[in-house]
Amino acid sequence: MGGPVFFIFQLVESAVQLFITIYSIITLSDIECDYINAQECCKRLNQFVLPEMVLHTFFSVLFLFSGNWLLLTLHLPLIVWHVVRYQKVSSGRLGVYDPTEIHNRANLRQFQREVYAKLGFHLITFFIYIYCLIIALIGATE
Repeated sequence: MGGPVFFIFQLVESAVQLFITIYSIITLSDIECDYINAQECCKRLNQFVLPEMVLHTFFSVLFLFSGNWLLLTLHLPLIVWHVVRYQKVSSGRLGVYDPTEIHNRANLRQFQREVYAKLGFHLITFFIYIYCLIIALIGATE
């Protein structure tokens, strides 16, 4: 499995991912209520897309090297979703979130659903990592 230090790093990664997700929720709600303009919203959201994908993929590769196959298979669908979503960005757009498309109500709802799904995923994995950390700490003391 992995040692306690491994799961501490996973908890920190999960907390960072939760922060990014909550920041995305707040930014999308701001654009929905017209507190910020579309260009500023997309600039704020797009700055986290690639770092989020790289961070998630890096820690999933650590699952591969540590032999945590169950946790790796839990993370694979989100990695595939990140890659497919990033590849769908056409060359004329500014990023995954585009100012010309974000005001479309259907696109905004889709972005919000995606962020809420990621929030659920990261909350679940956060508590799984806490459980794994406790199990690793109990195993380390025996």
